[in-house]
Amino acid sequence: MSNYYFSSSALPAIEVGVKPTISFLEVKGLLKLNISARDYQKSVIVRRLIDIENLRALWKGESFDHRGNYTAKQLEEVLVTQEGLAEYVFDFLDKYTTTEERLKNFAALMSNFFTEEIAKSEGFLKKYLIFEREWRLVLLGFRAKALGRDVIAELQYEDPDDDIIAQIIAQKDAKSYEPPDGYEDFKSVFYEKYEDPIRLHKEVCVYRFNRIEEMLFGQRFSISRIIGYMVQLIIVERWQELDKNKGNDVVNTIVKAIKLS
Repeated sequence: MSNYYFSSSALPAIEVGVKPTISFLEVKGLLKLNISARDYQKSVIVRRLIDIENLRALWKGESFDHRGNYTAKQLEEVLVTQEGLAEYVFDFLDKYTTTEERLKNFAALMSNFFTEEIAKSEGFLKKYLIFEREWRLVLLGFRAKALGRDVIAELQYEDPDDDIIAQIIAQKDAKSYEPPDGYEDFKSVFYEKYEDPIRLHKEVCVYRFNRIEEMLFGQRFSISRIIGYMVQLIIVERWQELDKNKGNDVVNTIVKAIKLS
């Protein structure tokens, strides 16, 4: 495993709610010059999730996240040439041919992303992708219960035998939703803030940031620390970009990405 003393020491401290002194694009450029091609590919996987989310943004005419692997124009070209994204993306495009169908079934694409990329990953990247999938599902569980939604319908693209999916479905008739082991502290985050989308989004950002920091404990100069920093910087920048009129949209977008829209 490579140690990246220069890269790690060049990354300033960041925290949610404080404007970072380095941008994501600057970090991306720094990594391109200072880490191996194999390790850089791990950052590509992180940004692939943004590419997937950007597909939905393109189809809905919403704002585009510049932190993905492709610009909006490049992503549109990828859709035409069907080259440059994973096979499961093009399988989805072949199955759902209209914009309406793709938006309606977008949760299937998100589910496939996590299934495929988690299976291929290892180390910190694998742990991160598992966490990224799980906290979204836990949020869905809370929201479905709070709003009286049918979790069976919202989880229709997921494997019902998967532990966390089975745990959510088992509580479909319960009065309240209890999160799985490891996410107990997420309950207070949701129930204390869910009526205020801005505060909820900020608390989720802080929760994610801190959980990633826990995953990186004891790692100073490894590629895991660098990739983790990139993920944390995305969280910090997205919070900075948020304005009060977009809070509810942000939370709804997260939930819609993992359920039937």
